[in-house]
Amino acid sequence: MATHDLPHPHDKYVVASALLTVAGLATALVYTVSSTPYTMVLFLGLGQMCIGLGMVFLVAVIALDVKARLQSVVERRFRAGDVVFRQGDFPDRLYLIGQGEVEVIRTEDGKEVVLARMKAGEFFGEMGILGNTPRTATVKAATDLETLSIHRNYFRPLIAYVPAWRDRLFDEYRRRSGTPPSAKGRTS
Repeated sequence: MATHDLPHPHDKYVVASALLTVAGLATALVYTVSSTPYTMVLFLGLGQMCIGLGMVFLVAVIALDVKARLQSVVERRFRAGDVVFRQGDFPDRLYLIGQGEVEVIRTEDGKEVVLARMKAGEFFGEMGILGNTPRTATVKAATDLETLSIHRNYFRPLIAYVPAWRDRLFDEYRRRSGTPPSAKGRTS
C-alpha cells in the first residue's frame, strides 16, 4: 500500500468475521455428524457465540467502510490567492469547483505560465491520479473558492461504476494531456 493511500483498518475485522463464522459452522457440522449432548452443548454454546461474534465484526466492517467513504469527500474553502496544490505534489484528491475560479499554473524554466482558468462546475486534479504521476501544475484560487474533493482511493471505484462520469473524465484527461490514460487507470 502506498504511504498516501487511506488505511483499511477494517481488513482485520473481515478476517476475524470469516474465521469466527467458519468456527461456528464447524461446530454445527460436528453436531450434525455426531448428535450427542456434548456436541449439542458445543454448538449451542460455542458455535452460536462464534457466529454471533462473526456478525458483530461484519457489521463493524460495514460501519467502518461507510465512515471511510464519507470522510473521503471533503468540502474545502480557499481565499483568493490560496494554493490548492503545487506542481510536483502527490496526487491525492480530485477537486470539483462549487463556487469561484482557479488558475492552473505551470512553472517552466523558472517562469509561471497560466494554462487555464476554471470555474464552477469544472474539475481538476485528475491528471496525476489517472496518469499516476505527480501534479503537473499548481492550482491557485483566483477568487474565493468552494470545492468538493474526493480521495484517490474512492475516486477510482466511483468512476468504475459511473460510466458517464468516467467517460467525461477520460475525455478531459486526453484533451489536457494529449495521451490516453494507462489501462491500469481505467480498471483500478
